[in-house]
Amino acid sequence: MRFNVILILLALLCAGCDSSSTGPATVSVQGTVTLDGAPVEGANVYFINGQFSSSAKTDASGAYVLSEGAIAGPNTVYISKLSIPEGAMVGADGAIDEGQMMAMAGDPALANSKSGPKELLPARYSDPGKTELNLSVPEEGSEAANFELVSK
Repeated sequence: MRFNVILILLALLCAGCDSSSTGPATVSVQGTVTLDGAPVEGANVYFINGQFSSSAKTDASGAYVLSEGAIAGPNTVYISKLSIPEGAMVGADGAIDEGQMMAMAGDPALANSKSGPKELLPARYSDPGKTELNLSVPEEGSEAANFELVSK
């Protein structure tokens, strides 16, 4: 009897351990980012749909692939490329820790100083509250979620 109770408790605990219930269903999304026709290297591309967000970094050709995909349907997109200030801790891959960069961006003293991070893309693309970028992701995903940004 005691053994059966333990088995039932283990079964109930494992029911919540199913890895397929860790998040919403997503589809594959990839594309390119250009600014005035030139590829944008090192930009972070963010897709937001409700409570789920996903991001990717562009390569030298401006290409990106969302590692976690995106939820099919309407997504708000913003694309940010920050300059790396001198003295910032940079990883072996040349990337700055995103948490460190966001903390620096949120510090008004650093944002107004010459050593603080500087956004290199227009706010209408890079500011999550002002972005003009939206994309309705098809149910089958997209291999051409391209963003052709203009500086003026």
